[in-house]
Amino acid sequence: MTTDLSPTPADDAPRAVPKWTPWAVTAAAAGAHVLVFVDKGLLGIVAKPIRAEFGMSATTYGMISSATYLLTMISCLVIGLSGRRISTRVVLLGCGLLCTIGQIPAALAAGAVMLVLSRVVVGTAEGPTVPLAHNAAYSWFPADRRGMPAAVITSGASFAKIALLPVISLLVVAFGWRIGFVAIGVIAVVWTTVWFFIGRPGPYAGSDDSTGGASSSDRSWMRGLRTPTMLACLFATFAQGALAAVVFTWLPSYFQNGLGYSATTAGVLFALPSVAGVGALVLIGGIGDRLMRAGASAKVGRGRVGGICLLLSGVVLAAIPAIDAPVVAVAAVTLGYGFSVAVNTVTFPVVSELFSASRRAGALAMITAASAAAGIVSPLVAGRLVDTAAAPGSGYTASFLVFGTLLAAGGLIFALAVDPSRDRAVRA
Repeated sequence: MTTDLSPTPADDAPRAVPKWTPWAVTAAAAGAHVLVFVDKGLLGIVAKPIRAEFGMSATTYGMISSATYLLTMISCLVIGLSGRRISTRVVLLGCGLLCTIGQIPAALAAGAVMLVLSRVVVGTAEGPTVPLAHNAAYSWFPADRRGMPAAVITSGASFAKIALLPVISLLVVAFGWRIGFVAIGVIAVVWTTVWFFIGRPGPYAGSDDSTGGASSSDRSWMRGLRTPTMLACLFATFAQGALAAVVFTWLPSYFQNGLGYSATTAGVLFALPSVAGVGALVLIGGIGDRLMRAGASAKVGRGRVGGICLLLSGVVLAAIPAIDAPVVAVAAVTLGYGFSVAVNTVTFPVVSELFSASRRAGALAMITAASAAAGIVSPLVAGRLVDTAAAPGSGYTASFLVFGTLLAAGGLIFALAVDPSRDRAVRA
């Protein structure tokens, strides 16, 4: 018996649509990334003033950050297990509204409890947002053209850090940390309104109902989750998610406490990895699409290209403890973390190719759940390293060593194990 993970007839027979529509939906999906990642980045910007006002240790603040990722993981798992019983458009609208509501307790917080409550609500909203945004855009593109849409969507995170977080940082310096959460709520309202008018499923949002019934599809789904390709995607995303959670929570503090920059300068420097990230997203996504259109398999165009990128990123980050010059350390973070964000431009297209269209949203949600699971633990680990460090800054550099090494391992496994063509045809 052959596992039913191949593209469905609906994936191969697109209907005629206006040329601008796929990219309009992709732009709106990128807006979802802007919302999610500007919210995550805010936690790093407000870390120092919140800790000072409430007398928090680094470990306690790490717990607040982890609260976001706990509910992100749970909501992703719910979406993944829901399979075909979800509406991408409706769920994303609900996520936008919930993200808006979740900013209110933080803006009015009088202590850690209300901050945790806010992060729990927002984390619930952010969980499905990333995978469903990708799924919505992929419904407008065939498999060999999803690298660039993935790059555009993921670049929303970079746009958030380059264009919005420095502005929010200035607002926080001028008006206090609470204004940051108010600003995120406004962004959430704007994005939800845009998605209401633009978000629509495309011609590749097919169904596999004709391929063997629900029970057969469910068996194929479970076998697909256990394939080497899927496991490699899960591990690579877990590794990069752990690093990302640490960066979003502690990078501005590292620039201030470890390297001696001012709060305003740290907010600006926080955007630098995203500048490198934009280049990495376009480069890695474009190379993968070009190789596949030229006849290369996803094993090469996604697996080898993406795996090498992640491996090198991890090596650069792990070397930061050996760097003494602040400028060089900033450059290492910029290149190491910046290029690691290309993970979604390879993992998400691979997973979308591995699973049939009706299971795509659930599979992508599982990938995001892996990233969120890492985010539950890594800010706490980094916070503990900071609290117990013998010298200022050494706790932050120790975190880069730990999570850079993990990322390098994820990249190596990804390069060696990913082969969706093989795993679509795996036998029960």
